[in-house]
Amino acid sequence: MSTEIHLRHEGPVAPSRRGGGARQLARNIGAATKRPFARRPWTFEVALFLGGLLVYQASRALVIGDAPAAFANAAAIVDWERNIGLLVETSIQDFVLTHLSLTKALNLFYLYGHYTVTPLFFIWLYRRRRRWYTFVRNSFFTANAIALVIFMVYPVAPPRYLSGDGFVDTLRAVSDIDLHTGSLSGWFNPFAAVPSMHFGYALMIGVAAFVLLRSWPLKLVCLVYPALVFFTITGTANHYVIDAMAGGVVIATGFLVVRFWGWARPRLAPQRALR
Repeated sequence: MSTEIHLRHEGPVAPSRRGGGARQLARNIGAATKRPFARRPWTFEVALFLGGLLVYQASRALVIGDAPAAFANAAAIVDWERNIGLLVETSIQDFVLTHLSLTKALNLFYLYGHYTVTPLFFIWLYRRRRRWYTFVRNSFFTANAIALVIFMVYPVAPPRYLSGDGFVDTLRAVSDIDLHTGSLSGWFNPFAAVPSMHFGYALMIGVAAFVLLRSWPLKLVCLVYPALVFFTITGTANHYVIDAMAGGVVIATGFLVVRFWGWARPRLAPQRALR
């Protein structure tokens, strides 16, 4: 009698423990990770982005492709753009180089705008549009992971290396800045032209802010920002037109992946619970 009662009691409980063990462990790890930041939750987001930046930059340095392949891929891109009439980078550079004050401003914007506007966007999103913050943040990280894979399998030399095709390294020639020397050069992948995450981030910010802002003048400014970044990355010979297109596709793919996972996850959960 006692044995029968024992079996009836234990039978239903065991599957529940097996099904919920992994999820409970994940919740415990998440809680332990966030516990030091419980009083100021925003510090967890800061730590997350700083950690992500370190991993991203270190990974870019680790996946540097070989130079011959990078230059061969760059030449193929130039030929392809020329054949279809998309090679407008040199024309943009011709205009930029006739206005040296503009060139210097674009050089500075290329170096610092990317690392200023993007954090300010996420700070605004966290404080003013919290409902959308996690979705945009996760899409951002997903897109960066996709970009790292592309950097690894498809190294491309930026146009500033191709002086024979009429490109000018404005950073070095006009502002005397060399991205490949100094203490931080080891954190920099010289063959990570495709995709342009400069443009990918700008497109993300422009579209998201356009959708979420209420002021039409500010909405229009948001649409101008990706165009300004495109003008900058091509005018300074840091990226090709195809790089910007690829950056846009990668950032859009990041959003689609996160959106699909948000749709699929609750539908997969009941199946996991039954196993």
